[in-house]
Amino acid sequence: MFDFFVKGRKLKLGEEKREPRADAFPTYELLEEIIILDIRDEDEIEQYGKMPNSINIPFHPGFTESAMKLDKNKKYGVMDLRGVYINEALEILKQIGVDAVELRGGFFYLTEVMNIKPVKETE
Repeated sequence: MFDFFVKGRKLKLGEEKREPRADAFPTYELLEEIIILDIRDEDEIEQYGKMPNSINIPFHPGFTESAMKLDKNKKYGVMDLRGVYINEALEILKQIGVDAVELRGGFFYLTEVMNIKPVKETE
C-alpha cells in the first residue's frame, strides 16, 4: 500500500482527507454582490443553459465593443465554460475600466460545486 504525506500527516491510499479547508474559490463568496458576466458563445449556452441573473457577452471579435456598454459602477464575475478565455477577457475589461474578477472553474464549477441550476431558453 502507498503512503502519502499531506501537510505533515501520513495518508494511506484510499483514506480520505477530512480536514476543513478554506474555499479554493473565494470570489464565489461575492456572488450576491457581483453580476455574472458569461463569455460563452451562443452554442455553449444553448447546449448547457444560461446562469440565472447573468449577462452574456460572447468572447469573440465584437467582445470589446459590447463590453464597453457595461456599467462601470458595478462589479462583474467573469466565467466561461472551463476558464479558457478568462485571462484575455479580464485584460480587455481592465483596459476599458470594468471592475471584474475571475470566477475560476467556470460554468461547471458553478453548476456542479456551487449547485446553481442553469436555465434553458425553453424553461
